[in-house]
Amino acid sequence: MVANPMQKRARNSFLLGMIITLVICAIIGGLVYFLLSNKEKEKEEEEGTLTYAYRLKSNVKSGEEITLDKVESVLVTEKAVPTGAFAAKTKIVDSNGKETWHDSAFPSGYKSKLDLNAGTILADSFVYADEQLTNDVRYAEYNMLVLPTKVAVGDYIDIRLTLPNGQDLIVVSKKEVKTLLGDTIGLELSEGEILMMESAIVEAYIMTSSKLYAIQYVEPGMQDAAVKTYTPTESVQNLIAADGNIAGEARNALRERFDKNMRGYIDGDKNAYSANSQTNLETKLQEEIENAKAAREAYLSGLTSYENSGNE
Repeated sequence: MVANPMQKRARNSFLLGMIITLVICAIIGGLVYFLLSNKEKEKEEEEGTLTYAYRLKSNVKSGEEITLDKVESVLVTEKAVPTGAFAAKTKIVDSNGKETWHDSAFPSGYKSKLDLNAGTILADSFVYADEQLTNDVRYAEYNMLVLPTKVAVGDYIDIRLTLPNGQDLIVVSKKEVKTLLGDTIGLELSEGEILMMESAIVEAYIMTSSKLYAIQYVEPGMQDAAVKTYTPTESVQNLIAADGNIAGEARNALRERFDKNMRGYIDGDKNAYSANSQTNLETKLQEEIENAKAAREAYLSGLTSYENSGNE
């Protein structure tokens, strides 16, 4: 029996539709397989490039030292760490292909270049090396400086001397505030810096219209130390030249920057106060002694109050 043309057309259309459907399903299936395989491959690649890095446990201020207690070792993918990240562990592969992780020494002696948030992975671009502690560094306290209103422990400051003629000289630059109790500030200074400070203090006392003050750095991690411009008295210069506590390299560096012209400007201003210099000096030294006593009493009183509260 001859097939009905309409039926034949319908059957062909059905078969064509089935073929097209199967082709589409095959394409979709292949695409899904490719995507799943690619995703699995990416996962395998990520899992195959894991590394240990140091991550901050708390926020760190610009210029703040990053110590071991402020970081933690975390296992992350290499894609998640910045270039130059500090490795917390290194991977060792033996002759049999077995992989083991070994702890790496924490890179101590670094300070933050900028404010960093907790969770930041540490990298060399975020930090700078701290100054090496030399044998002549000592802790010194001063209570005669005019301090900024918002200065706090951990801030970095320059100490400057303003002369009566308006000249402003940098005595000590970029020092971290180690302690702060009222108007008494604690710093770590080298022998040469201590001598410079004492010279500047005496001259500030003699010239009653002068000012010895501290000024803060805005972004200490990124800002270099200011160039020192204060030149001490000749007697202090001679002492620096002869002081065995000052390393030869540091002594030469100090003497090279002493400006004889600047010394002349300072002496010119100081001569105006020569008649009252001894009185001014004695008065200010007595005030310094009294301030030091008051600061010490306040410190001891605070310790006593803390101990009593702890025993209750």
